[in-house]
Amino acid sequence: MRNYRVQDKDAVVNLLAQLVATEGKPVKPRVLKLFLTKVRKNGGVILVSEVDGKIVGTAGGYIVKPSSNVDGEHFGFIEFLVVDPNYRRRGIGKALLKELITRLALKGADEICLEVDPRNEAAVKLYSQFGFTTSHIVMQLAVNSSTGKI
Repeated sequence: MRNYRVQDKDAVVNLLAQLVATEGKPVKPRVLKLFLTKVRKNGGVILVSEVDGKIVGTAGGYIVKPSSNVDGEHFGFIEFLVVDPNYRRRGIGKALLKELITRLALKGADEICLEVDPRNEAAVKLYSQFGFTTSHIVMQLAVNSSTGKI
């Protein structure tokens, strides 16, 4: 496992595309690159895991700075965690998550949050094993951006 380097971008974007595909949401590569940009612009951490020189897993997160309506607490946000399907069930995701949690805590996180598709049972199980609990439900509504209608 190591820190992300700029030359890792294509491999990491390909992994993110696999993650998004499992959730049934087709997304353009430029949108996936925004995940990386968001983490990097927020001074976050992006990790990659390699097997024989091939990037097979990645995780990224950052610290959300307190706003005026928060009591000065900093919380970490895990933006993504994905392992190539051919390399799952080998402890790679667990190792990435453990290291990301450690790094976010060292950056000052008092709490760490994430969003996960409940249909991604393996991810839900992994996060639960680390002590994550459900605190909110995220709801979505698709609208037509041309007409503004539902």
